[in-house]
Amino acid sequence: MYILLVFAFAIANTRQICAQEDTANQRIILKKVSVSIIPPKHFEYDSVTDMILHKGSMASIQTKEVKNRNYKKITAGITSEYMATQGFILIDRQEIKMQDGEDAILFTSRFKSHDANGKEMDFIRLMLFSGKESTIWTTADFPECLTKQIETPIKNSITSITRNIF
Repeated sequence: MYILLVFAFAIANTRQICAQEDTANQRIILKKVSVSIIPPKHFEYDSVTDMILHKGSMASIQTKEVKNRNYKKITAGITSEYMATQGFILIDRQEIKMQDGEDAILFTSRFKSHDANGKEMDFIRLMLFSGKESTIWTTADFPECLTKQIETPIKNSITSITRNIF
């Protein structure tokens, strides 16, 4: 019963996330990477880890920089076989445009993890690679059962990443 209650709460919170309206006033700066991002509504920025979290849904977004390495070189090695060695199932690979017009590659994969009670669950990981001389590498994880409610707001958020600090 407790698990159903927690799950219902998570779904109610993720419905609010879908109503996100992007504005420059919501943009935050990720200091460790020197980029800015518009987080999904109701996600919180943790300045210690430099991550964006939604604790009720176990969703997270984190961004790292790979200096002096173009994202196309990095993504060339990300294959279904490579992902399988890391415990992931590659679902999709797309060449996309960031909201600022920069080119990027977005990978969607599935992996297994555990909820707070130790129950095994399927999760989705989005990996977004962009940048010119250096790569901006963003990962977003969330429970697969919440894909319909949370995937679009997370994609909107991670594609808002820019080196322009507003």
